[in-house]
Amino acid sequence: MPYSPAIVTSATNHLQRVFDIENLPGQDLEALQYKLARVVLHLLHSDLNRLLHILYRIDVEEHKVKEAMVADDPETIAERIARLIIKRELRKAEIRDRYRQR
Repeated sequence: MPYSPAIVTSATNHLQRVFDIENLPGQDLEALQYKLARVVLHLLHSDLNRLLHILYRIDVEEHKVKEAMVADDPETIAERIARLIIKRELRKAEIRDRYRQR
């Protein structure tokens, strides 16, 4: 599903604040997922509690996170979690945009 540039930018900006990082790719969802997966992988190895707190804060469904974590390869887990995060943030950005238009 194609997202408007405003939706993608809103989601990206929010992710930058939540993860306390800069320079996430603004309009390229594939590049965003790659970069976010690197950040998630780092957190999986270094600060799992912070990652879990972020997932809770973003409101990613717990059962989907558990499903994503069923893999032998940490990189696969990180990619799956990054996809869940981006999907949730895009959905929230759509909702915010919809209510701003009213």
